[in-house]
Order: sequence, then structure tokens, then C-alpha cells
Amino acid sequence: MASSPFIPFGAQHIIAMAIVIGTAVATALALRAWGTPRANRTMRWLLAIACVAYVGAELSWQVHTGMAQVHEALPLHLCDISLLIAPVALLTANRTAYELLYFWGIGGTLQALATPTLFSGFPAPICLMFFLGHGLILASALHATLVMRLRAVGRSVVRVWLITIAYALLILPLNFALGTNYLFIAHKPLTPSLLDLLGPWPWYLLALQPIVVAVLLLCYLPFFALDRRWRKAAGAPGRAR
Repeated sequence: MASSPFIPFGAQHIIAMAIVIGTAVATALALRAWGTPRANRTMRWLLAIACVAYVGAELSWQVHTGMAQVHEALPLHLCDISLLIAPVALLTANRTAYELLYFWGIGGTLQALATPTLFSGFPAPICLMFFLGHGLILASALHATLVMRLRAVGRSVVRVWLITIAYALLILPLNFALGTNYLFIAHKPLTPSLLDLLGPWPWYLLALQPIVVAVLLLCYLPFFALDRRWRKAAGAPGRAR
């Protein structure tokens, strides 16, 4: 079956987003409510293995099919890094790994799902892989949060923002050396995105920073609201974190 062109916010796009987000949310909520320790542990391992397997399969497929040269297919985008961080967070509950998975996985993945860098729609393999990979990130972040009950704190916003900037500064010279566009910091993506509204390079990189901080704060908002509710219920001020 020949694939159709990908149409942003067309029927295929909306259905795909609904399936990916709905499945990730429903699975995490079901395990939180009814999952046994064994079932939750099994899901952690399944997600961890699936994330690593996906990165390897995607790299192999892109190189084998000629979709990209080896240096262009390296797992260096934030979503790729999130797939590699997810097993660490899921299997060790490491705080930094979890914070990166949560903020990159929720903020970054939802934005990527809304503005995919796709030209071909279903059933093109690249389209299927895009939604599968981002679905794994979202499912991992939600599992770690809702089932493992890991959480971000106020300082997490600053830590993740600084780590993101540091990572971008490392990737920038690599992009120029290899002629790549990891993190989309060498130029804007060829498909429509939020960056189109932020001016030319390199100014859109600066204009993006307040938006990044706003997204991180929005991701932290549920924890902030829960803390306020718990403090109010306890009738005592919260501890500094």
C-alpha cells in the first residue's frame, strides 16, 4: 500500500496522536491503580528493552535503506537521548535521569507529536517508527511518574534547563563539523514548526529560551499543585527542596 503525504493535523495525524497519548496514559494509570509489584517491574523492563531496541533498529534501518548517512543517523536528538535515558530512569530510579526523561519526555515529545518532521504518512515505515518511538518515550516518562512515583522538585526546572543548554553547546560544533542538524540548532526543520515564528538563525535559538523555560515550568506545575494541596491539607509550610 502506497503511503500518502503527511498532513499536519489531518485525520491520520490526530488519530495517531490520540492512540499514542491515550495508550501511554491509560497503561500508566491502569498499572498505578491495579498493577502488582511484579506487573510493574515487568513493564519497567519491557519499556527499557523496547527503548534500547528501538534506537538500534532505527539506526540500522536508516543506514540500510539509505535514508541517512551514518553520521546523520546518530541518536543525538533529544528524543533519541530520551530513549537511551529511559532505561536508566526506569531500572535505577536515578534522579537526574528521571528529571531529563520527564521534562524532555513530556515537554519535548508532546511538541514533537504536534509538529512531526514527516513528509510521508501511514503506512510509511518512517511514519510508523516516528510515532512508535515517541510513544515509548511518553510511556516511559508516565510509568516512572505515575507507577514508580518518581517526581520532579523545584530545582529540577533549573537543572534540566542548564543541562539542555550544555548539551546544545556540545552538539553545535558537531553539527558544523558533520553538516548535520541535531537539535535543529544549525537551521530550522524543513517541516512546519514553532521555530518558524521565532525569526532567522541564530536569533531563533535565543528567542526559544523563554519558551523552553515556560514548557519546563508547565511540566512542573502538577507537582507544584500537589505540593500546595498537601501542605494545605497538613496545615504546615512545606520544606525547602
